[in-house]
Amino acid sequence: MRYYVQFPAGTGELVAESIGSYVDRPEIVYADDSSLIFESDTPYAQVVQMPFVKNSFTVIAHVLRGDVNEGVLDLADCLRYDELDSHADTFRVMFHVDGELIPVSPRAKRALESEIGYASGQRMVGRGTGEEYWVVGRTDFDYLMLCRRHIRPKRAAKAAGAISHEMSSLLVAASKPRPGDVFLDPFAGSGSFTNARMSFPAKRIVYSDSELERLQADFPPAVRDSRAVEFLSDDALALPSFKDHEVDVIVTDPPWGEYEALPLALPEFLGAMARSFDRVLEPRAGRFVILIARKAAEEAEKALTGGDLKIGSTHEVLVNGHPATVFVGGREAA
Repeated sequence: MRYYVQFPAGTGELVAESIGSYVDRPEIVYADDSSLIFESDTPYAQVVQMPFVKNSFTVIAHVLRGDVNEGVLDLADCLRYDELDSHADTFRVMFHVDGELIPVSPRAKRALESEIGYASGQRMVGRGTGEEYWVVGRTDFDYLMLCRRHIRPKRAAKAAGAISHEMSSLLVAASKPRPGDVFLDPFAGSGSFTNARMSFPAKRIVYSDSELERLQADFPPAVRDSRAVEFLSDDALALPSFKDHEVDVIVTDPPWGEYEALPLALPEFLGAMARSFDRVLEPRAGRFVILIARKAAEEAEKALTGGDLKIGSTHEVLVNGHPATVFVGGREAA
């Protein structure tokens, strides 16, 4: 099965690196900084559950890209003798090429709508609810695709300033979750990473923040009411509740030093943080994913690699409009 997914702009490398945590043996056909086309035997119901994806689609047909109107007619021809599984009584068609909604000729539009209606048994409507079929073209991709958009579950609203569902889930996926993990977020704040890690089995999931008492009133219900999460109020620069090498993976968003006061100057703070992480991470396969302000990235990289930790990949992203850097690493750089 071929799928097309859209995600936050600028996270393409992270998505390509992380998608294997959700999809079985994905074969990537095309990738850019905001979308991915891949093939996998994974059923679409599982693709729909990928939390770092904004939109996901099943690719129904594709034709070589040239003139868009001729391409739409060719896609209609592909459907002439096919049947489509329908998930609604009505449908509409969108034309999304090179990141923009575009018009097509009435003749091409009518031909495609007619063949979709015949193949699916659905009734075409101009707007409103129903199935959505998208004709999609991506820059530097040689094909024009006909895709069916997946109906994705709605998510609970996030607190103001919290890391988005997409970003928090993506960073957790980048940590390569394993069922036997002891997972820790030592700067857990609103609980975004803890919430995202609950999508995967784990030995332990630990939320820790020195401001636990103040923050817990605003936890999302999934975190607050979960019996799978342990809550601590440790100082992240010492983590006294943990023995040496007790943690398998850390995913966290430490204070950036931009909007909050730090107990030490930034280099000293990051150095103490890195030593704390180095002490508690498992000695052979311990892993981390750390999100930091881009202007602090150089200091953070020096601190993290000053001991036995290594950085395998670095990704520049935007978090609520602010430039940030993601470090993925651990005991081994790979």
